[in-house]
Amino acid sequence: MLRSFLPYFLAGILLGELIKFFSWTKIIYKWVSRSPVKAVISASIIGILSPLCTYGTIPIVIELYKSKVRVGPLIAFCAASSLMNPQLFVMTAGGISMEMAIVRTLSVFLFSFAIGMLSLLVPDTLMIRKTIKVYEDGGEQIENREKKEFAAKQYFINCYKSFLYVIPFLLIGVFLGAAAIVFVPQRFFFEALYMGRIQSILAGAIIGIPMNACGGGAIPFVKTLLDLGLGKGTALAFFLVGPALRPAPLASMAALFTPLFLLAYALFLIFSAVLMGLAYIPIPPGL
Repeated sequence: MLRSFLPYFLAGILLGELIKFFSWTKIIYKWVSRSPVKAVISASIIGILSPLCTYGTIPIVIELYKSKVRVGPLIAFCAASSLMNPQLFVMTAGGISMEMAIVRTLSVFLFSFAIGMLSLLVPDTLMIRKTIKVYEDGGEQIENREKKEFAAKQYFINCYKSFLYVIPFLLIGVFLGAAAIVFVPQRFFFEALYMGRIQSILAGAIIGIPMNACGGGAIPFVKTLLDLGLGKGTALAFFLVGPALRPAPLASMAALFTPLFLLAYALFLIFSAVLMGLAYIPIPPGL
């Protein structure tokens, strides 16, 4: 698990620190600093298109928050990037169906937009750890960064500090996720996923947490269950909850967000996944 997570984690740190030096960071800042609705929509789309997972985006999100970007768009970006990326779209389309890939992507956008908009109504003090301090000049940090020359030594020092700050949270999540996979009996998953429609969708949402060990690794498992008669709504709930609420992504998010917010985030995601699973009516063959 650590081998699969580490490349994204390191790439996120390297990218997050780069935005302190290069002018294209103004583009990122511009997209997530628009009016609330436009900012959340933009952040959701950028998150879906980003190849980085949660532990890769957290260093970037922390940097943007320090530059006084509103929390709502940042949470939407985090949620979308943890649930979908171009690689997962291709793997879902090829491993299951194009329909599932499209529905999965649209569901991720709807959830990211919803959680982002709701977060705009909540005080930052309830969502962000007190240890995270904003820059005094806020957005001016990004607006003026194109004038700074790239300093390789300072860049790697910053990367090292970010690594030390986030890595404990990642390691805790990896150990918890591995323990769930090793010690929870496989038959439990199969039995829980074939109950009544509402119960199976809820079970799919919850079971998706330990079974989504990495990226598209769960796709063959879900494909097998679908061939055995699993409802597509249950499969959708499995895909929506699992990637975001695995211990490793949650532990990474804990570097920025409070435990109270993470609990509310998890409950709202499960609730949303069940609703979307119930609403998902497969397209009849031939249409």
